[in-house]
Amino acid sequence: MNMIAPIKSADIRGAKNLGAETRSDIFGRLEALIAERPWSLDAARAEARQLVSEAMADTCQFDTLWGAADAFHAHFEFMMQTVEIDGASGASLENLRMRCRFYLEEVEALCLASRYR
Repeated sequence: MNMIAPIKSADIRGAKNLGAETRSDIFGRLEALIAERPWSLDAARAEARQLVSEAMADTCQFDTLWGAADAFHAHFEFMMQTVEIDGASGASLENLRMRCRFYLEEVEALCLASRYR
């Protein structure tokens, strides 16, 4: 079942009608969060959630987009826990970064596709 519902998030300030450049900035910042060692893991978690919310604002949100966003957040959270436990040079960290990037690309593609529905 594919549930389609246009969502306008109340907590997104100024994210209406995001242009391609702004979306690119959002996904670029998320990519940077994946690649870097954040100064604060909690701040990185919060920023990732806020940026994904901004990217999804004013799109038709459907099951596959929610699933991709949830998968991204789950892998990002696991990556932050790994950094917390093993440090920024943990052996499994590159694999987690690759998975985060995969789901981030899926979210980005689905956000773009939903704008044309």
